[in-house]
Amino acid sequence: MLSIDQRIGIRIRGKRLALGLCLADLAHAVGVNSETIEAYERGIQRVPSEHLVKLVDVLGVTLSYFML
Repeated sequence: MLSIDQRIGIRIRGKRLALGLCLADLAHAVGVNSETIEAYERGIQRVPSEHLVKLVDVLGVTLSYFML
């Protein structure tokens, strides 16, 4: 069973790829480095709420998108 961090990471990566964004593009938009986005996507680092809000805006999704 996947942890919530892993499920959120899968959703981030899937949407990033669907939008044609590279790690660096998304990282710049959120205000972090590429390694941080990669850690979020792999579910090894929890996404802070302030970054989750930025991800919602940049990826054009709702907060509930990450919780499914």
